[in-house]
Amino acid sequence: MIQPTPFCNLDCSYCYLPHRSNRDRMSAETLERIGELILGGDLLTKEATVIWHAGEPLTLPPSWYEDAFAILERHRLADVRISHAFQTNATLLDERWLPIVSRHDVRIGISIDGPESIHDTRRRTRGGRGTFSRTIRGLRFLRDSGVPFHVITVLSWETLSQPDELFDFYISEGIERISFNIEEIEGINKGSSLKRPDVKEAFRAFLRRFIERNSMREHPLWIREFADSIRTISIPSGAALPNLLIEPLAIVSVSSSGNMSTFSPELLGNQASKFMNFEFGNIHHVSPDQMLLDASFQNVLKEIEQGVAVCRKSCPWFRWCGGGAPANKYFEHGSFAVGSTMFCELTKSVLLDTVLAAIEDGLSHSLVRGVE
Repeated sequence: MIQPTPFCNLDCSYCYLPHRSNRDRMSAETLERIGELILGGDLLTKEATVIWHAGEPLTLPPSWYEDAFAILERHRLADVRISHAFQTNATLLDERWLPIVSRHDVRIGISIDGPESIHDTRRRTRGGRGTFSRTIRGLRFLRDSGVPFHVITVLSWETLSQPDELFDFYISEGIERISFNIEEIEGINKGSSLKRPDVKEAFRAFLRRFIERNSMREHPLWIREFADSIRTISIPSGAALPNLLIEPLAIVSVSSSGNMSTFSPELLGNQASKFMNFEFGNIHHVSPDQMLLDASFQNVLKEIEQGVAVCRKSCPWFRWCGGGAPANKYFEHGSFAVGSTMFCELTKSVLLDTVLAAIEDGLSHSLVRGVE
């Protein structure tokens, strides 16, 4: 994950990023170091995805990315395939972006929380204005231009009671590929509307209704959570799914100033004096391998391993999860050395329970498209 800039032109109430008013941008020198030490080093195998995120990437111009892509490509090893992805609020999408997206086959994820009445509740500007009209304009521009995209929708408490409204919105706008995030306690977002005793049943009912609606369609929507669940429950007995979030260097995150982190990308730059804000070295001074020698990294790794051990001992879903998401453990409990979180209870146990029940009830048609 590369942070081209910390800046974001929106001020969503649930955002976890601490520096989104900072207009810094990554330098060519930092990109050269990323290319040399990560894309051109021995860290990668056959392919890698560069996700441009942790700020609004499209606040930088297309020309900046043309230069950035060229720098990274120059260092790419011949047998390594690099793909690029933008996660964007879509408010700045227009015809300027079509050439670079087409030429480099950039994958685009759009953050949109549903119809205006839902979306504008939490996705607002710094002046408190809703952003739906600008986001949907960008989404429609991509759709009408024939550019593939997917959406990420954050589910807050209000959304869970409106599955039909959300489903109808996707259909009406021609949105066919959907990922759900829950409103998380993460980074500077210290609370969540989902932190309530009745959330599990509400989330279960929301998912069940989505499955039912999807089963009525000849061509079901692709929904990441259902696709992932099918893959998860299909693994052979005795096997376990890998968990990249707990593996050092499986994910490398680089801030706009060159600070490096690993494990959950959401850790990068968030306040934690005990762990040096999860920044384990600067790419101008150390390589990713050398980052592993950092004392703060070692302390984080030790706690993560303790937390995985707790999960292994206490959670019936462990082999389908692999020990949870470190960022959610830390931001919910102040420690990595713990087991269950609200995040995992909803997005693992409730989700998998609901999918299994749907399969038993003969509703698998709405799930199988996810195994494309």
